[in-house]
Amino acid sequence: MIVSIVVPVYHGEKTIRLLFREIEFFFKNKEYSYEVIFVWDFGPDQSWKEIEALTQEYPGIIKGIRLNRNFGQHNAIIAAFSLAIGDFIVTIDEDLQHNPHDIEILLKTQKENDFDVVYGNYEMRRHTRFRNTTSTLIKRLIRLGIPEIFPEYSAFRLMKSHIAKETLNMQNSYTFIDGYLSWITSSFGSCEVSHSARIAGSSSYTLRKLIKHSLNIFITFSDLPLKLVSYSSFIFLIFSIFYSLLILYRKLVLSVVIPGYSSTIILLSMGFGLVLFALGVIGEYIHRINQKTTKRPNFIINKII
Repeated sequence: MIVSIVVPVYHGEKTIRLLFREIEFFFKNKEYSYEVIFVWDFGPDQSWKEIEALTQEYPGIIKGIRLNRNFGQHNAIIAAFSLAIGDFIVTIDEDLQHNPHDIEILLKTQKENDFDVVYGNYEMRRHTRFRNTTSTLIKRLIRLGIPEIFPEYSAFRLMKSHIAKETLNMQNSYTFIDGYLSWITSSFGSCEVSHSARIAGSSSYTLRKLIKHSLNIFITFSDLPLKLVSYSSFIFLIFSIFYSLLILYRKLVLSVVIPGYSSTIILLSMGFGLVLFALGVIGEYIHRINQKTTKRPNFIINKII
C-alpha cells in the first residue's frame, strides 16, 4: 500500500523540512510506503527553494509542484491529486499544526468501516482566539447553507485515491474540496486527532479572506442566499398586502384621510431596497455562471520536480 501525503505550501520556508522529518519518522519501519508532494502556491517567501533542496536530498520520495501563480489552497491540493500515485491520499497543512503521527489514526478509522473519506477532528484548536471564533462561526454558517457537508470536516483528511481524483473533473467557479467531496460520496468518517500551535510565522487567513472564502462557498455550493431572497420577497409581499388592506379599511370604513406621503415613501424604500438586494445576489450567481462557462483551469503547473 502506498500513501500519498499532499502539502500545500504558501508560508512554509521554515516548517516544511521539519514537517518532512516528522513524516519520514512516522513511516519508518511501517508496512506501507509513501510519497510526499509539496505544492508551492506562489507564496511570498523562499519555500520553493526549500522544496527544490528537499527533492534533491530525497529523490523518489518527494515531488515538488510549482504553480504558475497563486491559485488558492484548495486548487493547489487538487493539482497534487493529478500526480499522486498512492492508494490513499492524505492532505496536511505545512505549519506542523497537524501531527503526521496521527495519520495512523486516520488509516485505522478508514480500515474499520471502509470509509471513502476520513477527517481528523480536533478536540482543541491551537489557533488564536480570534481565528477559533471566526472559524467556528463560519463553519456553522456553511453547515447551514450546505446541509449535506460532513459536519466535522477539516484540512487534515484521508481519502481513497479514486475519490480524491474525482475532484479533478469538477469545474466550478470556486474550488472547495469538502464541498466537492460531499457531492462525490456519502461515506465519511472522523477521528480525534491532536492540534498544535504554529511553530513559525502567522496564518495567511485574515478576516477578509475568511469572509470572502465563506461567501464564495455559499454562492457556489448553496442555494441558501436565493432562498433568503425568495422568502424575504414573499414576506414583504404579504406585509404589503395587509398594509394596503389596512389603509383601504381606514379610508372606506373609518373615513380616516391619510396624506399617504410617509407610507408611500416607506413602502417604496423597502421595496427598492429588497429589489436591489435581490439583484445583487442574482448578479453574484450570474458572475459565477460566467466564470464557469469560460472554463478557466483551476490550476496551471509551471514545473514538476
